[in-house]
Amino acid sequence: MKKSEVRNQKSEVRNQKTEVRRQKPEFKTPKVPGGILPRPHRGIFRVILPAVLLTIVGTASLRAATLEGTVSDPDGRVVRAARVTLLTALKAADVRRSDAEGRYRFDNLEPGDYQVVATAPGFSTSPVRVELSRGADVTLDLRLQLSAVQQHVVVSASLGGALAPEIGSSVSVVTHSEMAQRDAPNVLEALRGVAGLDVNQTGRWGGATGVFIRGGNSNYNLVMVDGIPVNQFGGDFDFASLPSDGVERIEVLRGPQSALYGSNAVTGVINIISERGDGPPHFTALAEAGSFNTHRFSTGASGLTHGWGWSADLSQLISQGVVANDRYRDQSAFFTLGYQKNPRRQFNFHFFGNANDAGAPGPYGSDPDHLFPGLDTVSRDKQNLFGYAVNYAEDFSPRFRQVLIATLTTNDYYFRSPYGDSYSNNWRGTLNTRSEIAVSTRDFLVAGFEYSRERVRNTYIADANNNPFTLPRTSIAYFVENRWTPTHRVFVTAGVRADVFHTHSLPPDAFGTRPFIPASSITRADPRISVAYLAHEGSSDAWLGMTRLHGSFGTGIREPSGFELAFTNNPLLKPERSVSFDSGVEQRFLGNRAQVDATYFYNRFEDQIVVLGGSLTNLSTFTSANLGNSRAQGMELSFRIRPLLSLELNGEYTLDATTLLAVEGTSVALAPFHVAQPLIRRPKNSGFFNVTWQHRRLMLNANAYVRGAALDIEPNLGTYACVLGLPCFFTNKGYTRADAGFSYRLPKGLELYGRLNNLLNQKYEESYGFPALHLNFMAGMKLNFPAE
Repeated sequence: MKKSEVRNQKSEVRNQKTEVRRQKPEFKTPKVPGGILPRPHRGIFRVILPAVLLTIVGTASLRAATLEGTVSDPDGRVVRAARVTLLTALKAADVRRSDAEGRYRFDNLEPGDYQVVATAPGFSTSPVRVELSRGADVTLDLRLQLSAVQQHVVVSASLGGALAPEIGSSVSVVTHSEMAQRDAPNVLEALRGVAGLDVNQTGRWGGATGVFIRGGNSNYNLVMVDGIPVNQFGGDFDFASLPSDGVERIEVLRGPQSALYGSNAVTGVINIISERGDGPPHFTALAEAGSFNTHRFSTGASGLTHGWGWSADLSQLISQGVVANDRYRDQSAFFTLGYQKNPRRQFNFHFFGNANDAGAPGPYGSDPDHLFPGLDTVSRDKQNLFGYAVNYAEDFSPRFRQVLIATLTTNDYYFRSPYGDSYSNNWRGTLNTRSEIAVSTRDFLVAGFEYSRERVRNTYIADANNNPFTLPRTSIAYFVENRWTPTHRVFVTAGVRADVFHTHSLPPDAFGTRPFIPASSITRADPRISVAYLAHEGSSDAWLGMTRLHGSFGTGIREPSGFELAFTNNPLLKPERSVSFDSGVEQRFLGNRAQVDATYFYNRFEDQIVVLGGSLTNLSTFTSANLGNSRAQGMELSFRIRPLLSLELNGEYTLDATTLLAVEGTSVALAPFHVAQPLIRRPKNSGFFNVTWQHRRLMLNANAYVRGAALDIEPNLGTYACVLGLPCFFTNKGYTRADAGFSYRLPKGLELYGRLNNLLNQKYEESYGFPALHLNFMAGMKLNFPAE
């Protein structure tokens, strides 16, 4: 037989055997203990398992959607590094930066309705609505329009964040590009020019710096870094050390916000937001030097890799100063790590650290009472500030989201002085959880709970043996907020927060002025309501654009500081509080190329804590009491104009009329103050103007800050000079500070820049007795990779 015939016979035999096996009767084998499948069931399992997995994967792919597109300018050219924000009814779902080809992409999206907003310096878009269905792959190209106003998603003005035009409260955003144009080395310089704010520094690098919002005290502002509260126990905060390196934007919310944040948000909130990793990897480096042997260095990186968003920045500033013992050193670090492979789950970790060391030569300027003893060559102030935050959010459904936030802050000071060294250690931890519910497409509800514990330990807060002790305070808060949009033109936000403050007992002091004060608890409720109304919507190319009316009302509180609690025999000391409202109108022109805003505000401050002693009171040698009252009212005017892509102008004017009112239950003020006196270091008139011009690789910038006269106090002894029979109140004359700078972009991502500060060489003092820097310059080089 041939070999081929033999092979065919063998094949027929195999087929017959296979047919016999197929005709065998089926049988069932019982389960084997331990869960091991018998052989027949293993076969079935091998067939079913891949099918099940394929079904699951297929279902998942059907449920997920993708949104992508290209961002371009009005001429159709692609825009790199544009910020594209995706919003849902619950939140700002995600953010992307367009790549070198102008492309952006959002993956793994749940089906539903979304809004998309894109911004870039000098450009913006109106919110674009898009509906995603299951498994959809949608392409949405975004065409930016020349605009003086960018569509910001503001996270500080409401729980969950909202678009700026939908917010009734007064809010300003200082962007990274604005800080870069002005070459602002720190946050305090970036805040100059924000309507309603007055920045007051003791004259030099590292000098103590306070910010006054709408006439309130400098400890009436809640300050946050990436949502981490960094105020000291009682609300104080020194802005001198906060760098601008690594900062993406600064949100400034004016008006009381205790309904959102509790204590310290009496007149406003300042939230410094660091860079995020939301695009292709990007690296930066900076080195500059200038007057007074000043050097500044910075390096940073950010990117988005396989769902992991990361960013980091390190910076250092060193200056030898103007006089002896004026050397300043500042080192800062930002780090952010986030994971959002699935838009339904978000995880973020934030870290901020700052260590600074500043000399304190004293008030060597104006000395009207001839009390200055000479330069202090010993005193120095050291600070270590660290903040940590963990944020986790889970979308359990398109209408329900749970958010959990934990923060920890340490803020330690050490002060060396010829009269003896001292220290102050501040610690705060918070745990906040909230539920976000989309009741309907027009109704958004947030409710939650917050636990906060803070403590202070200070050299001068001591017991009967003159030993410092730790003073703790606990806060438990419940809050609710509702954002309601009855029509597409009306936006109403209302909320209330109830805080229960528990302050631990205080032992008696060594001087007999403070007896044992038992632990105490106090409850405060703070409401807030804001309304925005689009009276005229306008269009992107109309001469008369959007007309927006906005207004808000609310109350704010500040818990007593460690000193106010320690230097008292008053066990009933209450929080200071404010009652405030504002109302204004925003008008846009020329297709959003021009914007004007005018806002009236009124603040009344009550239960202000004053320290009494000696002949001023019969309560004890020293005591703190809620007797003070004051008022601030005025007007904020601001404008932005971008007639051309290469030219931008903006400015503001603030009228801030402050008045000291009579002590509670009387018609007089506490000596040496008097009724109707302006509040200290709050000018009635101030203004700011900024202009930026760009042509290809060259950028020129000039700005000027104008401040009117303000009442101030004797710089050496303060109001105690009046006790000695000397004048203690003086008028600090106004001044104009003008700055100018340039930058030029070289190939390969290099950029040269320089700046003249106080180019008119004005001799002025922001704080009476502390001279500001005269004419000075800074120049340096930046590196961006990849090149912008």
